[in-house]
Amino acid sequence: MPAGIRTRLSLPLLAIALGACSAGFAQEPAPQAGWTPPIGPNSVFDTALAAAPGHRLIVTDLNLGPDAVGDPHSHPWEEFLYVIAGEALVGLPGAEPQVVSPGETFTIPPRVVHTPKAGPGGVRAIVVRVHRADDPVTLP
Repeated sequence: MPAGIRTRLSLPLLAIALGACSAGFAQEPAPQAGWTPPIGPNSVFDTALAAAPGHRLIVTDLNLGPDAVGDPHSHPWEEFLYVIAGEALVGLPGAEPQVVSPGETFTIPPRVVHTPKAGPGGVRAIVVRVHRADDPVTLP
């Protein structure tokens, strides 16, 4: 049999084999080796945005110990919280406190005073904000 025909016949089998292999990988999560930052807010980005002149992107890797409570504060712009591990307790004025668990997000409106709180196992979260370049990061 000529080589070209053999290649065409084996391509469907190769596709089936690759599909079976990738299906197996999709079912088993990859091992999670990672880095744990020091306790507190750890800056990841604080950089100017070419796509939004006059603004900056601020990303923080927040790592708080069990039941830690920060100081009340607010920000001039929205704050976006994504919990990686543990739990964050978010209480906004006039609302019941909410538990934000791993894989969940929470948006804190601009200029709303909030107090960072960790659950009983602590919390690790990514915090994202976009600010005008001349705005302060935090308002007391």
